[in-house]
Amino acid sequence: MRKPGKRSRERHACFCSNHKDEKDKYFFKVLVGDFRERLAIPDKFVQRIRGLIANSVKLESRCGHTFDVEVANSLGKLLLQTGWKEFVTAHDLSMGDFLVFKYDGTSRLKVFIFDLSCCEKVPQCRVKRNHICGRETREMQTEISSSCGDLPMNVTASSSTSLSDSSGDSICPEDQKSQCVPGYILQRGTCLTCVQMKKLKERVRASTSTIPIYGCIIKKGNVQGRSQTMDMPRVYAEVYLPFEDEILMLQCCGKSWEVRCRIQKGNPGTKRFMKGWKRFACDNKLQLGDLCLFELLENTKYTMNVHVVRAK
Repeated sequence: MRKPGKRSRERHACFCSNHKDEKDKYFFKVLVGDFRERLAIPDKFVQRIRGLIANSVKLESRCGHTFDVEVANSLGKLLLQTGWKEFVTAHDLSMGDFLVFKYDGTSRLKVFIFDLSCCEKVPQCRVKRNHICGRETREMQTEISSSCGDLPMNVTASSSTSLSDSSGDSICPEDQKSQCVPGYILQRGTCLTCVQMKKLKERVRASTSTIPIYGCIIKKGNVQGRSQTMDMPRVYAEVYLPFEDEILMLQCCGKSWEVRCRIQKGNPGTKRFMKGWKRFACDNKLQLGDLCLFELLENTKYTMNVHVVRAK
């Protein structure tokens, strides 16, 4: 076998060097435990870059916007801490999501997000310039609600509701009012029939509230079994249901039901309808495949009009 020439050896050496440099730039994390509060950087990666990470880094996702995150040292480990929670919330990260980080050598980490389907997750974060306060603010959307661009609505801030911008600072109520949010929010992966989509858009246009309508398709856990419940996703609950444990009033067809709503164990931010929901589901004869639209009223504390669009 012929030995490689000098030029070939040089090219090979260059390739190996570049490959090694590129390999040192990546690490991955699977989200488990208390990942919403902090995230540890692998020790081996820290050793490879030999202390080049500064006291803060910028996280950049597929949507192209950056979040300033503090790097803290705790018991010999480097943690992404202050600012990390805002990144988690903005991208709707969930337990089991798989994140790949690429370090560019200038205190910036590009983040690629994959979910349990093993496919890259569609970015949930959209940032726009707020011309009133001159800074960037964050909008959170679910996959399907982003397709409803012809139904913009404004957030009406209440004294108990507070959003955060990408730097972790509180956004004033005036800032919140200027944000544009979707007219409705749907559970991720929701597929509606043409009739259901038509009824949803009609309900959104008829609504006088500036709070988006939350819609979900009824599943087994909502109407079958001993413990029937209904979950409100974090992207909706953290903004519009800012409490730990509260009694909500659900109104449907001229009648009312009291339902207990509280934080879901093991999934902070998500709220769950518990005691009272089973009675509501039974009295309104909810069936698998029905579409429930929850319209939170602005002028009545924690009261929702519920509209049911039957599957058949």
